[in-house]
Amino acid sequence: MRSNYPRLMAFDYGLRHIGVAFSQSPFPEPIATIRSFDQIFPLVERFQPERFIVGLPSGVLVPHVKAFASRLKSSFHLPVVFHPETLSTQEAIQQLRTLKASRRKLRNEHMYAAALILEDYLESQLPL
Repeated sequence: MRSNYPRLMAFDYGLRHIGVAFSQSPFPEPIATIRSFDQIFPLVERFQPERFIVGLPSGVLVPHVKAFASRLKSSFHLPVVFHPETLSTQEAIQQLRTLKASRRKLRNEHMYAAALILEDYLESQLPL
């Protein structure tokens, strides 16, 4: 049975790491923290997203994030949607610390930040 939710893949872009989350429901799942663009190819093949959601921060990272999004679009020919995000990584770290997460989980904060971006995006799409 097909879900009513689109298959979405979200990214929290950082200069050293890229967090990746996926959702086909109202509950995003953090799936990976990667170091290079090439690591996205097997994730796209496995999860078959219909659209990418890219967290758009304010400040100095904006040109890097836009270049990353452009590369996503040209590599996979899927729609790319920017979703405003500010301090999602710091919010993810705070939530993980509150939950007394392991050091291993704290090292993968970018994938949890991507899940927060995707969760916020999904909530913004709900009718009022």
